[in-house]
Amino acid sequence: MKKIILLAVFTILLVLPSFAGTIDISGRAGIYTPTQAGASPSLMYGVGAECSITPNLSARAAVETTTYSANNVQYTYTPITVDLIYHQTFAQMITPYFGAGVSYNSRSVGGVSSQTTGAQAETGLKFALGGFSSGVEIRYIVPDLNNMNSGSTTYNGYATGSFAQSFHF
Repeated sequence: MKKIILLAVFTILLVLPSFAGTIDISGRAGIYTPTQAGASPSLMYGVGAECSITPNLSARAAVETTTYSANNVQYTYTPITVDLIYHQTFAQMITPYFGAGVSYNSRSVGGVSSQTTGAQAETGLKFALGGFSSGVEIRYIVPDLNNMNSGSTTYNGYATGSFAQSFHF
Protein backbone atom coordinates (compact mmCIF):
# COMPACT_ATOMS: atom_id res chain seq x y z
CA MET A 1 0.00 0.00 0.00
CA LYS A 2 2.93 2.34 0.69
CA LYS A 3 4.02 1.99 -2.96
CA ILE A 4 0.52 2.89 -4.16
CA ILE A 5 0.47 6.04 -2.02
CA LEU A 6 3.95 7.06 -3.20
CA LEU A 7 2.88 6.48 -6.82
CA ALA A 8 -0.24 8.61 -6.24
CA VAL A 9 1.83 11.45 -4.73
CA PHE A 10 4.28 11.23 -7.65
CA THR A 11 1.39 11.36 -10.13
CA ILE A 12 -0.26 14.35 -8.45
CA LEU A 13 2.93 16.37 -8.13
CA LEU A 14 4.69 15.55 -11.40
CA VAL A 15 2.36 14.03 -14.03
CA LEU A 16 -1.04 15.72 -13.59
CA PRO A 17 0.33 19.27 -13.95
CA SER A 18 1.19 18.51 -17.57
CA PHE A 19 -2.54 17.97 -18.18
CA ALA A 20 -3.98 20.52 -15.77
CA GLY A 21 -1.51 23.39 -15.75
CA THR A 22 -1.42 24.63 -12.14
CA ILE A 23 -0.23 23.42 -8.76
CA ASP A 24 -1.24 25.55 -5.75
CA ILE A 25 0.88 25.13 -2.63
CA SER A 26 -0.63 26.15 0.71
CA GLY A 27 0.28 26.31 4.36
CA ARG A 28 -2.14 24.43 6.60
CA ALA A 29 -2.86 24.58 10.33
CA GLY A 30 -5.65 23.11 12.41
CA ILE A 31 -6.81 21.55 15.64
CA TYR A 32 -6.42 17.77 15.86
CA THR A 33 -8.64 15.86 18.31
CA PRO A 34 -6.85 12.63 19.39
CA THR A 35 -8.82 9.52 20.32
CA GLN A 36 -6.52 8.49 23.21
CA ALA A 37 -8.08 8.81 26.66
CA GLY A 38 -6.67 11.80 28.52
CA ALA A 39 -5.37 13.57 25.40
CA SER A 40 -6.19 17.20 24.70
CA PRO A 41 -6.64 18.68 21.23
CA SER A 42 -3.34 19.75 19.66
CA LEU A 43 -2.07 21.93 16.83
CA MET A 44 -1.61 20.09 13.50
CA TYR A 45 0.33 21.95 10.81
CA GLY A 46 1.86 21.23 7.44
CA VAL A 47 1.87 21.95 3.74
CA GLY A 48 -0.41 20.89 0.87
CA ALA A 49 -0.22 20.90 -2.93
CA GLU A 50 -3.39 20.91 -5.03
CA CYS A 51 -3.66 20.29 -8.76
CA SER A 52 -6.77 20.88 -10.89
CA ILE A 53 -7.85 17.90 -12.99
CA THR A 54 -11.08 19.37 -14.39
CA PRO A 55 -12.87 22.66 -13.57
CA ASN A 56 -14.64 20.88 -10.67
CA LEU A 57 -12.21 18.12 -9.64
CA SER A 58 -8.77 18.42 -8.12
CA ALA A 59 -6.21 16.22 -6.42
CA ARG A 60 -4.44 17.27 -3.23
CA ALA A 61 -1.40 15.85 -1.48
CA ALA A 62 -0.55 17.07 2.03
CA VAL A 63 1.95 16.38 4.79
CA GLU A 64 1.01 17.43 8.33
CA THR A 65 2.24 16.67 11.82
CA THR A 66 1.15 17.04 15.43
CA THR A 67 2.58 16.18 18.85
CA TYR A 68 0.50 15.69 22.00
CA SER A 69 0.55 13.91 25.37
CA ALA A 70 -1.89 11.50 26.93
CA ASN A 71 -1.37 10.00 30.39
CA ASN A 72 2.25 11.24 30.46
CA VAL A 73 3.08 9.51 27.14
CA GLN A 74 4.30 11.59 24.17
CA TYR A 75 2.58 10.96 20.79
CA THR A 76 3.68 12.23 17.37
CA TYR A 77 1.37 11.69 14.41
CA THR A 78 2.36 12.51 10.80
CA PRO A 79 -0.05 11.65 7.96
CA ILE A 80 0.86 11.94 4.27
CA THR A 81 -2.48 12.21 2.47
CA VAL A 82 -3.71 12.09 -1.13
CA ASP A 83 -7.30 13.22 -1.78
CA LEU A 84 -9.67 13.71 -4.71
CA ILE A 85 -11.77 16.83 -4.13
CA TYR A 86 -14.99 17.91 -5.86
CA HIS A 87 -15.75 21.63 -5.73
CA GLN A 88 -18.18 24.14 -7.19
CA THR A 89 -17.42 27.90 -7.30
CA PHE A 90 -20.16 30.49 -6.76
CA ALA A 91 -19.84 34.22 -7.56
CA GLN A 92 -16.17 33.57 -8.45
CA MET A 93 -15.20 33.72 -4.78
CA ILE A 94 -16.92 31.06 -2.63
CA THR A 95 -16.07 27.41 -3.25
CA PRO A 96 -17.69 24.67 -1.14
CA TYR A 97 -16.07 21.26 -1.55
CA PHE A 98 -15.92 17.69 -0.31
CA GLY A 99 -13.42 14.93 -0.88
CA ALA A 100 -11.87 11.69 0.29
CA GLY A 101 -8.58 9.91 0.01
CA VAL A 102 -5.92 7.61 1.42
CA SER A 103 -2.99 8.20 3.75
CA TYR A 104 0.32 6.79 4.87
CA ASN A 105 0.65 7.46 8.60
CA SER A 106 3.66 7.51 10.87
CA ARG A 107 2.98 7.42 14.60
CA SER A 108 5.45 7.52 17.45
CA VAL A 109 4.19 6.54 20.91
CA GLY A 110 6.69 6.94 23.73
CA GLY A 111 9.55 6.75 21.22
CA VAL A 112 8.30 3.58 19.46
CA SER A 113 7.38 4.20 15.81
CA SER A 114 4.80 2.45 13.64
CA GLN A 115 3.35 2.99 10.17
CA THR A 116 -0.21 2.40 9.00
CA THR A 117 -2.43 2.94 5.97
CA GLY A 118 -5.49 5.09 6.53
CA ALA A 119 -8.25 7.09 4.90
CA GLN A 120 -9.98 10.40 5.38
CA ALA A 121 -12.95 12.44 4.22
CA GLU A 122 -13.27 16.21 4.29
CA THR A 123 -15.63 19.07 3.58
CA GLY A 124 -14.90 22.76 3.56
CA LEU A 125 -15.26 26.27 2.17
CA LYS A 126 -12.62 28.17 0.22
CA PHE A 127 -12.77 31.96 -0.20
CA ALA A 128 -11.01 33.75 -3.09
CA LEU A 129 -10.02 37.36 -2.44
CA GLY A 130 -8.08 38.54 -5.50
CA GLY A 131 -4.69 36.83 -5.60
CA PHE A 132 -5.14 35.44 -2.08
CA SER A 133 -7.38 32.59 -0.98
CA SER A 134 -8.08 30.95 2.35
CA GLY A 135 -10.38 28.29 3.65
CA VAL A 136 -11.75 26.26 6.52
CA GLU A 137 -12.12 22.50 6.52
CA ILE A 138 -13.36 19.65 8.70
CA ARG A 139 -11.72 16.25 8.18
CA TYR A 140 -12.49 12.86 9.64
CA ILE A 141 -9.32 10.75 9.70
CA VAL A 142 -9.04 6.99 10.19
CA PRO A 143 -5.27 6.51 10.61
CA ASP A 144 -5.39 2.69 10.58
CA LEU A 145 -7.74 0.84 8.22
CA ASN A 146 -7.22 -2.32 10.31
CA ASN A 147 -8.77 -0.49 13.28
CA MET A 148 -11.80 1.43 12.01
CA ASN A 149 -12.56 2.67 15.57
CA SER A 150 -9.36 4.77 15.57
CA GLY A 151 -10.93 7.76 13.78
CA SER A 152 -10.44 11.36 14.86
CA THR A 153 -11.41 14.83 13.68
CA THR A 154 -9.42 17.88 12.58
CA TYR A 155 -10.63 21.43 12.10
CA ASN A 156 -8.27 23.12 9.62
CA GLY A 157 -7.59 26.52 8.19
CA TYR A 158 -5.33 27.13 5.22
CA ALA A 159 -4.13 29.94 2.97
CA THR A 160 -2.70 30.24 -0.52
CA GLY A 161 -1.28 33.29 -2.21
CA SER A 162 0.36 35.29 0.54
CA PHE A 163 3.05 32.74 1.32
CA ALA A 164 2.32 30.19 -1.40
CA GLN A 165 3.22 29.82 -5.05
CA SER A 166 1.30 28.54 -8.07
CA PHE A 167 3.31 26.82 -10.78
CA HIS A 168 2.01 27.05 -14.37
CA PHE A 169 3.16 24.49 -16.92
